[in-house]
Amino acid sequence: MEIIPAIDLRAGACARIFSEVSPSEIYTDDPVEQAVIFKQLGAQRLHITDLDGSFSGHLCNLRVLQEMLDISGLEIELSGGIRSMANIDTLIDLGVSRVVVGIQVLRDKELTRQAFAKYGDKILPGIDARDGMVAIEGFETSLGKTAAMLLKELKALGIKRILYTDLRRYGSMKGPNFQGIEEMAKTSGLEIVVAGGIPDYQALRRLREIGVAGAVIGKALYAGNIELPRALTIAAS
Repeated sequence: MEIIPAIDLRAGACARIFSEVSPSEIYTDDPVEQAVIFKQLGAQRLHITDLDGSFSGHLCNLRVLQEMLDISGLEIELSGGIRSMANIDTLIDLGVSRVVVGIQVLRDKELTRQAFAKYGDKILPGIDARDGMVAIEGFETSLGKTAAMLLKELKALGIKRILYTDLRRYGSMKGPNFQGIEEMAKTSGLEIVVAGGIPDYQALRRLREIGVAGAVIGKALYAGNIELPRALTIAAS
């Protein structure tokens, strides 16, 4: 199981987000330094959510992203504000290793096909769900489609791995919906990377047991509930 530390970017700083509301606290105003710290602690990949991009609908914080790529030495996957093939091209050209495309892209099946034909596994579908229903990027309204339905469509396109975020758990540290995730993994046949609500080592062990491909951890690292080196050891054991 892959462990991926997370940074939420807002106006060039590392922000703290509480569930489905706007960020209300800044962890650090130097996300580049935070990325270097994660690298020193053993991380290989970093997940970045561009909150400004998520809520505005266009790419933001590209200067900070470029600095993080140049200085940290980490592989970076990015979500937020990606709406077109031009956006995807821009991020790949910068050096982003995985571009997380949300429902705004996935609803356009032709664009999704083109992106996967061009970049393959560098494209990672990001499914945000609320109470089992697919949500529009930016914590807005829900789409009239279940997560299970969307996963079936993605698998038909030849997609093998997705990033799944439960918006009810995101930033809450209440623990993932293990039963729902396990069922999703079994029924879809896809590799599932889980984000949202991972509070402690016990949760990591449970996710490993049910066979998820990866875990994105944010708040628990900043709060000190999880130490990255130990999390990496648990995931590899």
